[in-house]
Amino acid sequence: MKKISYYVETLIPKYLSKVSYIFLIFIALIISVQLVRELYDLVSLTFSFKSGQMYYEILENILSFFIFFEFLTLIITSIKNRGHMSLIFLLSLGITSLIRVLLTNHDSFIELLIISVSILLLIIGCILLHRFMPSSEDK
Repeated sequence: MKKISYYVETLIPKYLSKVSYIFLIFIALIISVQLVRELYDLVSLTFSFKSGQMYYEILENILSFFIFFEFLTLIITSIKNRGHMSLIFLLSLGITSLIRVLLTNHDSFIELLIISVSILLLIIGCILLHRFMPSSEDK
């Protein structure tokens, strides 16, 4: 009975951790390929810029490039920290994502107000976290 509990408590989590690292590396490679494709599309659109209509397409490509870049940064941070993620990093990722939505979404005043308040709340959360939580540099 002790062998089974030892197996469940120690060996299975180690195995699943290694499998998750392998999948994270695989996803990072896929995102890297997409990042290069978006960069190629962005450069080709920039050099073939002809009219004001392409402005929105270029802006959309820039925003999608940064989405892939942020996901890649998230995966790299996760791999470096053995699966742990900083709360400040996640909050800043949320802030940048909401700013991206704010740049592209101009449909309704209420939606813009809700997104702006959400950004403000995340910024307040970052400030409070910096103020009241000890950082790893203080230790």
